[in-house]
Amino acid sequence: MRVPQASLIAIGDELVSARRPEINGPAIVPWLEALGCEIRARLLVPDRVEAIEAAVAAALAGGAELIVLSGGLGPTHDDVARQGIAAAVRRPLVLDEAVQSSIESRFRERGLEVPPEVARLALRPEGSELIPNPVGTAPGFVLRHAGATLIALPGVPREFESMFERKLLPELRRSLVGALARRSETLHVVGLTEAEVDLRVANAVETGPRLSVSFVSQRSEVEVLVTARAETEAEAARSLERANARLEEALGDLVYGRGDDTLVGVVGRLLAARGWSLATAESLSGGLLAKRITDQPGSSRFFRGGVAAYHDDLKRSLLDVPADVLEHCGAVSGETARAMAEGARRRMNAPVAVSTTGIAGPTGGSIDRPVGLVYLAVAWPEGLRVLRFLFPGNRNEIRSAASAAALDETRRVLSGLPPVGITVEERCGDTG
Repeated sequence: MRVPQASLIAIGDELVSARRPEINGPAIVPWLEALGCEIRARLLVPDRVEAIEAAVAAALAGGAELIVLSGGLGPTHDDVARQGIAAAVRRPLVLDEAVQSSIESRFRERGLEVPPEVARLALRPEGSELIPNPVGTAPGFVLRHAGATLIALPGVPREFESMFERKLLPELRRSLVGALARRSETLHVVGLTEAEVDLRVANAVETGPRLSVSFVSQRSEVEVLVTARAETEAEAARSLERANARLEEALGDLVYGRGDDTLVGVVGRLLAARGWSLATAESLSGGLLAKRITDQPGSSRFFRGGVAAYHDDLKRSLLDVPADVLEHCGAVSGETARAMAEGARRRMNAPVAVSTTGIAGPTGGSIDRPVGLVYLAVAWPEGLRVLRFLFPGNRNEIRSAASAAALDETRRVLSGLPPVGITVEERCGDTG
C-alpha cells in the first residue's frame, strides 16, 4: 500500500500576478485526496517555457507520481505549456494530423475561417495521448514518464473540470488501486493559540505516514485538520475517530465543533434549542461581532440585532448605561460591560445579550489599562457573566479576538461550561 504524491501546476502570467485567482487546483484536490493522494505541492508559474520546464522537472525529481498542469494549451504565442513539458521530459513535439483535421472541421462546421494557429492545438509531446475537449477547442494530453503520470489540461475552469471528471477520474481510480484509503476531518478550536494547540496535539497523538495533523489559524480560532490513512476505508475511518477522540480529550471544551461547524452556527443551534434569541452591544468591536453573526446564513432565526455604541452618549441613551458608571468606572470596565449587556437584553427584547468594551490601540493604553484589555459580559435569564481578557496583537487582531471570545463565552454559558476569561466582580472604583 502506498500514498501517491501529487503536484499541481497552474500556468499563466495572470495567476502569478494575482490578476485572476487560481481555482482549478482547489476544484480537484478533494477528488485526488479521495483517491488517497497526498498533495505534495501547488505551484503557479508564468507563461515561460523555462519556468514550466523547471516546475515539471522539480515535481518529477521530488517523486511525484501524478502531475496535473492547467493552462497554456491555447493557440496563441504565449500558450507554451506543450514546449515546457516536452523540454522537461526530453521528448520532441509531434503533430497529430488526425486531431488537427478534427479541429479544423469543427471551425468549418460553425462557418468560421480556420486560423493558421490552429495547428498548435494538435501538437503533443511524443508518446503522449491527446484528451478530447468536449466543451472547448484545445485538447489536453496525458503522458507517462519515469513512473509518473503527467496530465495537461486547458485552464478554462469548465473545460478543465469537465475533462478531468469525465475522462481522467475513472482512469485514475483504476491506476491508483493500491493507494491507502484516506479519511480526514477538521476540529475547530477557540481560546488557544496555534502553538498551544500544537503542544497539546503532540502530547495526545503520534503522527506519521498514516496519521497527520495540520493547523490553520484564522479569526482567532485554530482549525485542526486530522488525516488518517489505512488499507481500507473502514480502517481509515476508525483510525480517524480514535485520533479525534484523543485530540478532543486533550483540547477539552475548547473544541466547539467538527467539519463544517462554525462558532456562530454552534451558538445559533444552542439558542434555537431553547427558543431564545441573541442581541449584541459593542464598543471595542464596533459592529464586528454583529457582522460575524450575520455573515452566517440563517442567522436571522436567532439574532435580534445589535448596537455599536462607540460614544458614551450612545451607551447612555441606547443601552441605559448609568452616567455614574461611565464617570467613576470608565467605558472600559466590567461595570460598563455588565450594564451594556443588561441594557441590550432589555432594549432589544432578547433573552441573551453579549457586550464588548476595551482598548484596541494602538493608543489609549496605560500601565493599569493596557492596549488589549477587553471586558465582555453575557446576560441571560438565569444569570450574568462578566469577564476580563488581555489580548496580544494589533488593533484588528485584538478586535477579532474579542469577537471570538464573546461568541465563545455565549456558547459556554448556553452549554453550562465554565468561563475561559477572568471572572470580574467589579464595582465602581475597583479596576479589578
